[in-house]
Amino acid sequence: MPADIVWDNAEKSIIRVTFERQWEVGDMFRIINEGMQMLLTVTHKVDSIFDFTNSSVSPSKLLSTLERMEETHNENERLLIIVHANGYLKSLAKVAKLLAPNTFANLYFVDVLSEAYLIIEQHQEYSFV
Repeated sequence: MPADIVWDNAEKSIIRVTFERQWEVGDMFRIINEGMQMLLTVTHKVDSIFDFTNSSVSPSKLLSTLERMEETHNENERLLIIVHANGYLKSLAKVAKLLAPNTFANLYFVDVLSEAYLIIEQHQEYSFV
């Protein structure tokens, strides 16, 4: 499957989405819907990591998913961390912040997956102070 979504830890506080090779807009819609269902099973804050490390291409018409992202945004979503985004995805994210401000309010870009976990850890430390 070119895109996969899983709970990344036993506490169900991190959702990790991994994109492999070539994926399509339909894969993103599926991920949005599955993620929404996952979030409905918990009552605590959840961070999301979208890992594009092994993705070879970003589909056109990706902006068409923004409305669905925003309408399914859950108040328990906290951080959205994008790993290894290409220039196209970074440019789309700038537009996405305007069109889907709730979904992209706490957006971070990192180069490698380990940096995503560091950002999550730092935010957890601040939330207990």
